[in-house]
Amino acid sequence: MILDIPGVSDRRQSPRYEIALPVDMVLADGSALSVTTRNISSRGLQISCDSWITDKIEPRGIQNHALNHLRLKVITELPIGEESKKLYVNCRIMSVQRMSQDEYTLNLAFIDFENGTEKILDDFLDQYQQKKTVIDAIA
Repeated sequence: MILDIPGVSDRRQSPRYEIALPVDMVLADGSALSVTTRNISSRGLQISCDSWITDKIEPRGIQNHALNHLRLKVITELPIGEESKKLYVNCRIMSVQRMSQDEYTLNLAFIDFENGTEKILDDFLDQYQQKKTVIDAIA
């Protein structure tokens, strides 16, 4: 289920929606890491991962070095209606939070989309915005 995150959308230019999606994160060296989204918006997404993955992203320590130069590719399938469509987007890391001994949250900003997949993201977000509007109208 996808939900608007209360209180956060007021500060953002585009609302974020909570959703857990499996994502392949491709690093500059071509290696792929499997992570899960926590939320998504039209401008970026937030993922959660463990320390093994953060060590692969930045072996010198993900919280101790600047990360804004790191570029990654995110590949995921977005459910749109009755089908799933692939999203390919290049991102940069905006920030990292350590949530526990072995859990991190990474905030990624979209840089550019491949294969015209920006429309897929727009369609995906539109369907949930429409559902939220209907729910708000009923309440």
